[in-house]
Formats: sequence, C-alpha cells, structure tokens
Amino acid sequence: MGTLKLRAIFFYIIVMLSCYVLQAQNALPKIENYTKAELVIRVAPFGLDGNEITVGRISVDGKVHFKWPEIDEADFEASGLFMLKLESFAGMVGCNDKEIEEKKGDIKAVDTKFFLLYNQYGDAVGSLHPSTHKDIRDANSLTVGSYFSWFYSNGDGALKGACTQYNTLENNAEPDKNSVRSIKISDLNFKKGWNIVEHRLLEVNEQKSNDQSYRVRFKEQIISIDKIPISIKWNMEYRANDELLRIERELVAEEPIDKTYYENWLPKKMGDLKRTNYEIGKKMERMPTLNNVQLLFEKGAKRATVTIVDCAGDKKAVSGYTMLQDMASRDWKDKTKTGYDTATKMDDTRVVIEYNENEVKTVLSYNSGDRFVVKAEATNIKPEELWEQLKTLHVEKLVKK
Repeated sequence: MGTLKLRAIFFYIIVMLSCYVLQAQNALPKIENYTKAELVIRVAPFGLDGNEITVGRISVDGKVHFKWPEIDEADFEASGLFMLKLESFAGMVGCNDKEIEEKKGDIKAVDTKFFLLYNQYGDAVGSLHPSTHKDIRDANSLTVGSYFSWFYSNGDGALKGACTQYNTLENNAEPDKNSVRSIKISDLNFKKGWNIVEHRLLEVNEQKSNDQSYRVRFKEQIISIDKIPISIKWNMEYRANDELLRIERELVAEEPIDKTYYENWLPKKMGDLKRTNYEIGKKMERMPTLNNVQLLFEKGAKRATVTIVDCAGDKKAVSGYTMLQDMASRDWKDKTKTGYDTATKMDDTRVVIEYNENEVKTVLSYNSGDRFVVKAEATNIKPEELWEQLKTLHVEKLVKK
C-alpha cells in the first residue's frame, strides 16, 4: 500500500475520531419542547433558605449543563440531620430478612432528591426530574421504571445486599414469611464527592389489609451508575407565572407615594355615601406596610370601610398584590354556608367577591393603578351596588401629581 494512501486513511481516521469526540461532547441531556429563558439549577441536600448549591444551568435550547462543585467539609459535617449511612438510604433498615454480600467503608452521604430551578433574578420557578417516565418523580411513584438522584459522599464506600419485609399475621405483630411485602436490592459503590444513583422500581404488587386492596412498591433496586443514561427523560415542572414575577420585580423597584398624595386625594363622598372618618398609615394585622389609607363611608344603615394599600417598594406587600392578581385572574365561584365567594370581571377590572347573603355583607378586593390593593368591606350593600360606588373614588388618580 502506497505512502499517500496510508496517509489518506490515517487522516480519515483522525477526522472521524474528532467528529465522534465532538458529538460526544455535544450529547448533553436535553428537555424536550423547552420554551423558557436560561435557568439556574440548584440542589438542597443541606436544606433551603440560603443553603442551596448551584450545580448547573439549562440553556435556552433546553440542554442541561452540569458543573458539580466541591463541598466544604465543615458545611457537610454541620448538616448532620441530612446525612445518612449507607444502610439507611439503601433501604437496608427495618428488614425482616437482610443479606449483605459486601460492605466497605463507614461513610455518610446526602441525597439531592431533585433539582430546583431558578430564573436569572433568583426566583424559584420549578423543579427538574430525570426519570424513565414522565409520571415518575420519587419513591412514592407506582409507575415501573427509574428516577435518578445525586448523592454527595464524605468518603469511599460500598454496599451490596438485599432487604425483605413481610406482612404481619392477622391480629399478630409477628411477620408472615409466606407473605412478602417488599424487596429492596442495593448495589452501591460510592467515591468521595458526587455520585449518580438510579432508583429502580421493578415490580408493583396488589395487597390487601382489612378487606381493602392497595398497590405497593414490591420490588425495588438502588444502584450506582457511572454516567447519565442517554435514554432518560428530563421532566420539568415549571410552576411560576412569569408575568406575575415581572410585575413583582417592577413594583418592588417603584418608589412608594408620599403621605401628602393621600391627603390631596381624599374624597368626601363615595357614591351616595359620605366620608365620616379616615386614617393614613394605619398599622393593620397582616398588612406589611404602613403606606396605606383607610376611609369610612356611611349613609343610614349602609356602611363601607375602604382600605387602599400602596404596594410599591415593599416586597411583602408586592407579594400580596400578585397573589390577589393571580386569585382574580380567572372566573371561579364557590358556595359558602351563607352565600358565595367568587372572582369575576366588573367592567374592566378583575375582582374577588365575598358575599354573605344572610347579613348582606360584601367584601370586594381588587388591584388598581398597577400598584394599589383595594379592599372594601360593606354592610347592607350588595356587591354590584358597592362596585358602582367604588368606581367614583378613582383610586388610580392617587399616582398623578
């Protein structure tokens, strides 16, 4: 074979190997039909509230990029409540029959359980669940298949064995060895650091207790694996409302109105009701800000108290604003013992109504002026009449100088 031909073959092999390596590098896990912006992936093996650990990101094309960090051993040791010995997370406790083929190392580890998702602003928006089926989330699932989690171990260790649990005999605490309740098989080989674990449900069984039938996870297996299987599905649960999160960010950044705005705006009447009292900056239960005004209107037996809260610049107040926005966003109606609760549209405003028909008491709650929460509580006034009176207040004018 000529030298030129050998060089050509050698060059072809190099090109093919390079393509293969590049393809392997690009074979990242991917979320199908992904439509969100880039998200941050965190885990919470040591608890929430600032203890979350960033382990990667989801890019705009839905690919999952992991970057597992080193763990400070001091943090690991300080979180003893979340650390488990091999036997515990392998399901080798509470066994009626236990067979251990191999055990190495007296180690402890913590489980990530699943991945927490955050947007670029730090808002918690959902979770990510790698599994073989979209219905499988954790050990409570009764769908045959696997889910995956990552464990951080404080050392090298291994455990291989099986745990069998039996049902108990009727009217007796003794196990019935002729009636197997569950079988758990473990084959774990941990290295210090992060380890991938596959939790397999191999078989589901129908069982009975007190003439009631129920299904149980009958045969399970927990094993260590070296790499993420290509075949698994990356199931994302996106629970956030992006529009409400946007409103929260913008409203928190706004400056609250000055007390003089309320003073200059104060109406003397609401519909045919006369204002008989008011208070600015009142401290109220479950009201996180003093930037509010409360007005009392009366006429005969009719009485209405209107509270207006400026939510701008206050994170807790803004959360109340978006919560009401979400509650009023769609039509719904629930009957109560004395009347009903509902969300509906009154003119162009979404309103939540609580109505006591027996006592003719009405509560209307709604957002106004892109920053105010308005709550009107009235006696001897029906919802439709109260709404017509509230419209005469023109709350939106509060933000106009």
